[in-house]
Amino acid sequence: MKYSYSLIYEKNAAFFRARPRLLKALPLINHGLTVLFFLFYALFLANAVALEYPPEDLVKILGAPALCLFLVSFLRLCIHRPRPYSEAGANIQPLYTKKGSDEHSFPSRHVACAFVIACTVFPYSIGAGICSLLFGGILAYVRFTLGVHYPSDLIGGALLGVACSVGVGFVL
Repeated sequence: MKYSYSLIYEKNAAFFRARPRLLKALPLINHGLTVLFFLFYALFLANAVALEYPPEDLVKILGAPALCLFLVSFLRLCIHRPRPYSEAGANIQPLYTKKGSDEHSFPSRHVACAFVIACTVFPYSIGAGICSLLFGGILAYVRFTLGVHYPSDLIGGALLGVACSVGVGFVL
């Protein structure tokens, strides 16, 4: 069977359209996980400073997410991949439409940040790293389900997040 993004998306979206409560929860889960990752990283960074982690660790903890954000922004400017719900994209009926002027979808900024944070935390707390990776996977699924990203955007974001963490010296 040939891969068809729009067919797979619509089948997945139909499940949520048939369940209005779940459908209403998706944008909340998306936003909630985004805020959770931001707060988690801020608390992790504050803890690293309070516990006086070595300066080289602090540089890595700050550097990996900074590098990741820079690369995501750079790639989006270079690639110009439209979001699936746009006319230039797959032209699907999304469950959610992203507001604002950012119409670029590759790579997923949310997923890249989630995975770079998870991989940055991992060497210091395996449990927190595993939980973060799990929540990053859930965030990726939710963003696919909402129709704001293609699967390749999400995989690209996850790989970029891992690569940035490894690139600044974290070994998984």
